[in-house]
Amino acid sequence: MKPLRHRRIAPLGMVLGTLVLLGSAWTEHANAQTGPAQSGTARPGSPQAQEEAMQRFQRAVELYQEEDFAVSLIEFKKAYDLAPSYKLLYQIGQVFFKLRDYAGAYQAFEQYLAQGGAELSRERRTEVEEEIQLLKSRTGRIEIHANVFGAQVTIDDVSVGTIPLENSVLVSVGDRRVTVTAEGRQPVTQVVRIAGQELRTMKFDLPALATNNAAAPVLVGPSMTAWSWVGIGTAAALGVGATITGVGALSAEKDLSNMTYAGSQPNSAVKDQRSKVKGLALATDILGGAAIVTLGATLIATFARDPSAPAEQPPSSDKAARRFVQPTIGFGSIGVTGEF
Repeated sequence: MKPLRHRRIAPLGMVLGTLVLLGSAWTEHANAQTGPAQSGTARPGSPQAQEEAMQRFQRAVELYQEEDFAVSLIEFKKAYDLAPSYKLLYQIGQVFFKLRDYAGAYQAFEQYLAQGGAELSRERRTEVEEEIQLLKSRTGRIEIHANVFGAQVTIDDVSVGTIPLENSVLVSVGDRRVTVTAEGRQPVTQVVRIAGQELRTMKFDLPALATNNAAAPVLVGPSMTAWSWVGIGTAAALGVGATITGVGALSAEKDLSNMTYAGSQPNSAVKDQRSKVKGLALATDILGGAAIVTLGATLIATFARDPSAPAEQPPSSDKAARRFVQPTIGFGSIGVTGEF
């Protein structure tokens, strides 16, 4: 394969002269349109910009000769921005090649031919076209698609546009790192290996970021709630009632055992006492069973509740002051009164 020719940087005086002529023409055109440039400005083509462009070009040549190609490229580009001249594009393409940025060199040479136009000799145009053909074997293209309109696309940390991209992107051969980002989406990065003259298609699916509400920690309320304490209090009151009626039943049964009557049939006093014992015993059984059931149901409702359920809001101070639970116990009955 024919190697890419390495031309030395064009003579300093020749390119500087081109910058001067171009800058003067640009300044005359700008003055005709907008008047003289104000002092202290450095518009492209202005005398201040022209002088700075010369200095930067000279510095770029020195850096190139010192083989500090990365900084030399920066100075060449800045000189071109200050005093655009197609002749500088050839120098920029040469520096890109030294940096092995073959895509950059390819684009600089194409721009050189486009801007040089009829000013280029046939020999020079043919020479540059041959160099572009050789660079094609060292470049490829990437076609990039994404699921988010307007997503930013970078290749090796250099922005190349937004989705949808109108054309495939020219890149140098080798491993290229492609990143797509969009607001409200997780950025996605893929590394692709490009061979010479290869066209690769890449598709990116950017997942949505979790919302703030979903990302925030869930506050879980305590297992014990106000109703848990009401249930425990009720069960305790029922237990106390069962104890009281149980003691009363034992006492009544003892009194019944000490009672006597004449004949085969008990008198009315004995019958009443027996009814009292039975009533107290029944009340004890009912209250005891109710206490067990109430306590069991309260514990199940308390500790088996959904842990993701929000905590109960604490009552306001005035309501908290009025809240109370008071069991009421009577003979053979029990209840709960209060304000919640």
